[in-house]
Amino acid sequence: MTNPYDNQNPQPEYGQYGQPGQYGQPGQPGQPGQGPYTQPSYPQQANQPGPAVKGFLARLFDLSFDHYVTTSIVKIIFVILVVLQGIWALLFLAFAFDLNPGFGIISLVIAPIAWFLAVLLTRVGLESLVVVFKIKEDLGAIRNRGGF
Repeated sequence: MTNPYDNQNPQPEYGQYGQPGQYGQPGQPGQPGQGPYTQPSYPQQANQPGPAVKGFLARLFDLSFDHYVTTSIVKIIFVILVVLQGIWALLFLAFAFDLNPGFGIISLVIAPIAWFLAVLLTRVGLESLVVVFKIKEDLGAIRNRGGF
């Protein structure tokens, strides 16, 4: 009995797509810039300086606000906020048990959920902030290239 799928993908013969000799010299398959589908070449912008990289303190005290410090410290801010939210959740549990043991047991369920939601909202807020800064950087790069 024969398998009906045996001949659906026959092996290509020499000179077909992906074989040596397709784009030019024999034995060198698919060299870029050869053949009917070449990539357009864009002129390189020579002698254009890249953006000046400033240190953390220089960016911190940049009164023109051309260089931002937020994107470089967002990780630190996130860690500090998560630790503070963890301390808040533990204090909430301690006060709940001190107030009433029944409320303390209920807060064993409420505190981790509240902590998780606080961390989630903190993350979403900081990501939104970073996105705004990334948009600004990308628009500046487009403007410098002459895009608009």
